[in-house]
Amino acid sequence: VFERLGPSLFDFLKRNKYCPFPVDLVREFGRQLLESVAYMHDLRLIHTDLKPENILLVSSEYVKLPGCKSSAIKLIDFGSTAFDNQNHSSIVSTRHYRAPEIILGNRLLCWKMRMWFSLCFFVLYEGEALFQTHENLEHLAMMERVLGPLPEHMIRRAKKIFPERLKTKLA
Repeated sequence: VFERLGPSLFDFLKRNKYCPFPVDLVREFGRQLLESVAYMHDLRLIHTDLKPENILLVSSEYVKLPGCKSSAIKLIDFGSTAFDNQNHSSIVSTRHYRAPEIILGNRLLCWKMRMWFSLCFFVLYEGEALFQTHENLEHLAMMERVLGPLPEHMIRRAKKIFPERLKTKLA
């Protein structure tokens, strides 16, 4: 049994017609979330599904935006948590927040990939996900448009894992 918590950050956004959070509040949520991730990192654990749906406001009484001083959050859903550098048999994380390494077939999870969870801050600040797609190659193309070309070592590794599918598409 757990204490009663408030809505997820995603549900709160949805209830408020996807109106973004103020930057000071995003910063405060970010600080708390980074502390949570750092604590898990110290334990060599990786939360594989960090997203606004898995970050809850502590208070269940919010109808409007909380102030920065009363903006406590809690991270939930540790069901797919993995140890650092552990192979994972299936794709982990929700697509909108998935690291390019995972899209390219890497199942060895490491904390560097988890920095992609910071994309959830974009959702809080803008009110929508940065990469909205349901297809791997389109997702990678969107990433490259925003962040620049994928590193060569990632592409080489992907070609080894998916030689036929990626021969022409990532050449």
